[in-house]
Amino acid sequence: MQKNSKIVLDYYTQDEIAYPSLTHNYSYLSQISTDSYTLDAEGEVMGTAPSAAVAFANKKKIQTYAAVSNWQGHDFSPELAHQIISVPKVKKATIANLLQVVKSNGFKGINIDFESVAARDRKAFSSFTADVATAMKARGYLTMISVPAKFTDDPSNDWDGAFDFKALGKCADYIQVMTYDQHGPWGEPGPVAGKDWVGEALQYAVSAIPASKVIMGIASYGYDWNVSKHSGTTVGLKDIPTLVKATHAVPLWDKVSFSMHFDYQDPEGSDHVVWYENAASIQEKTHDTLTYHIAGVSIWSMGTEDQEFFKAMAAGLK
Repeated sequence: MQKNSKIVLDYYTQDEIAYPSLTHNYSYLSQISTDSYTLDAEGEVMGTAPSAAVAFANKKKIQTYAAVSNWQGHDFSPELAHQIISVPKVKKATIANLLQVVKSNGFKGINIDFESVAARDRKAFSSFTADVATAMKARGYLTMISVPAKFTDDPSNDWDGAFDFKALGKCADYIQVMTYDQHGPWGEPGPVAGKDWVGEALQYAVSAIPASKVIMGIASYGYDWNVSKHSGTTVGLKDIPTLVKATHAVPLWDKVSFSMHFDYQDPEGSDHVVWYENAASIQEKTHDTLTYHIAGVSIWSMGTEDQEFFKAMAAGLK
């Protein structure tokens, strides 16, 4: 198929499911970001590039980004982020090392995905982003920043206060807004990305960032809450039909969030609630790229989608 004028970015996570999806669905994509790298407290980059995927994408004229995060152990580390962006020698080493990763592995740019950054580091994170973008641009590379969805700017907010959309939007080439995880296993069941919630997040984003730089997130997964045990798991959209069939569930459409959901009981007697997207909801939410005149969409994550997902997404971009 012919690519749409809107950006379609897919996050490349695990080779075993991502690479087959990339080689099969590449014609829908204009960018990929490989979730490959973290940093240590000295600014060293940890991880390796999925070289076959990067080579394939470059061959197909798909822009490639190296995603680097502050993941440490089992979660994002605010302490690690603070060290990297606040200690001058570590910051300098980090930027030099990021440049080397991009250059030596054939990437077209860097994707900074720092999460759980402390509110106190707001100015430091904006400064770090500006320095990364300046260094990348000087060498012909692009800079993308991933940010949480938010609806107002509260610099003291523990979750999103560190992300100054106006400052970040001035220096980065793209701002990838994570308009998903409205609900998840950490809380009560509900839509992963309700249409009303996504719309409010995008409305704020374009009020602070040039719309031509904003990329909205689309979830290619749902969540299965075990409400009896107060736990939950991620379910790729391509696996939803199998789960529905195995549990004899009856999926229902939620007209407020434009999302699907169903209930079932497992063999152990535990009650489950599943929320997810289908073709109609994907198409409807993707259409927000036109409503808000933004750059395009990003997908989390490659290999959890199916062909219907890509078809619905492509239809929503028109």
